[in-house]
Amino acid sequence: MKRRLSRRALLRGAGVCLALPWLESLEPRGARAGEAGTPKRFLLCTFPNGAPHHWWETAPAFGKTLEGADFKLPRVLEHFAPVKSKMLMISRLGNYTWSKELRPYIEPSHSRLTAALSTCVDADELGRELGQDLGEWVGNGVSVDQIIAQKAGPLQATRVPSLQTGLGVKPGFFDERSYAYNQAISWKSPREPLKRSVNPKAVFDALVNAGAAYAEPAAGQTAAQARIEAARRAATEKSVIDAVLADASSLMNRVGAEDRQIVQQYLDALRETEKNVTRVQATMTGCTPVREPGVVPEPPGPEEGLNENDSTEAGEYRHDDHANVMIDLIVMAIQCDVTRVVTHMLDDSRSEFEYRCIPEDVRAKVGLEYRAESSLHFHASQHLAGNLDRATEDGRYRIIEESNLDFAAINCWLGQKTAQLAQRLDAIREGDGTVLDHSVMVYMSEMRTHDHDAYDLPIVLLGGDGVFLNDAHVAYDPVGSDRQLRDLWFTIMNQYYGLGVASFGDDRRGEPNALLEEILR
Repeated sequence: MKRRLSRRALLRGAGVCLALPWLESLEPRGARAGEAGTPKRFLLCTFPNGAPHHWWETAPAFGKTLEGADFKLPRVLEHFAPVKSKMLMISRLGNYTWSKELRPYIEPSHSRLTAALSTCVDADELGRELGQDLGEWVGNGVSVDQIIAQKAGPLQATRVPSLQTGLGVKPGFFDERSYAYNQAISWKSPREPLKRSVNPKAVFDALVNAGAAYAEPAAGQTAAQARIEAARRAATEKSVIDAVLADASSLMNRVGAEDRQIVQQYLDALRETEKNVTRVQATMTGCTPVREPGVVPEPPGPEEGLNENDSTEAGEYRHDDHANVMIDLIVMAIQCDVTRVVTHMLDDSRSEFEYRCIPEDVRAKVGLEYRAESSLHFHASQHLAGNLDRATEDGRYRIIEESNLDFAAINCWLGQKTAQLAQRLDAIREGDGTVLDHSVMVYMSEMRTHDHDAYDLPIVLLGGDGVFLNDAHVAYDPVGSDRQLRDLWFTIMNQYYGLGVASFGDDRRGEPNALLEEILR
């Protein structure tokens, strides 16, 4: 009887097993998007310091929705145009009813709001209740991504339950708190933050060793011998693709012409990624390789690290290269089905990074004159010109002073990188849709804007497999009558994943969670 190939097809070689992307020839008959076993993915991409006023320049009035042609992208999100039809902007959500103050003016803002972004819990208050020194305290609720990773069930299980990545190479001050609140948004347990890894070589190695390509005994080979072979290959810098070429040739004879092209393109792209991560990693110093994301030591100190063009022994650090190779790695992890849950911090909270990497065309989108190598300091620009009022005018928050263009240009570049990731996922066919279709991808910040407040958070949702509105912008009511972020996470976990979560996050008003019906189809 002919053996049927599984959807998670693998190329095998000496000491290596390489997971393949989805192939039409290997799909079980009858598989359709949304059926049991169809991959469901969650990607949370965060940026710190809030957004400029430009983010809401096309927003609907409070309590209204714009769809289709009426939904216009703001300038800072124009890079999302190719995936606008799969995009949902959500405005006027708050994330502050977990605080005893029951107001959106939270201090210290960077640490407490980043801690609450994915948990909707007051980490400081947890420490106070236990009589802890808040400067040393590390504690929080379990984050939405980890609940999904832990409860999504065996059909959604992967070799790496979740992946934490980031680009923060120049951390700022930590608000007199642990690094955990500025460099981690994933919390596996109340005392276990999963810090993002910024080292692309470490991420690549983790994926290789956990499923994208991992050590596996060949015929007549013991596990120990396989590990020795893997070490020998690493020592001689032999490509993992070279180790599976024989099996790749055999597979090419068993699949259709279109799938043969997909396999070849995938192997070529993987080889290019392998080259890129080695090149970028060589310019990054002070990075500790991470095989399994988990609790990591405190970094050397705030405001220590790299900035654009900083010289290293291997050359100059280039932030755009770093961002692009991280996108490659996330796509590889998702495409190979090594993981289905990813959190990606585009920068650390209260970042002190200087964005000299932003090209002329991105600066021009917001009207910023280009000066070669001019430095846009992230946290400093948040404190420059820009002021959005709490008072309303014509169904929106009033703009007292427009945001400075440095702050807008940084936000536009961060959006460009996130849109680039979304488009890469949308280019991968899977069943009757794309990988982006079969994902919920959220792009957001922990605070509103220059004011550091926890209402009207900037949020974009992409994909959703037909569960959520697409090509739309939904605006909720103004602060005081606004809905809370905990209900967005509650809606994703229950409506997309069907987890049956009874409650998520804290609410000092005693309000129960409720679905955000307005964002559902």
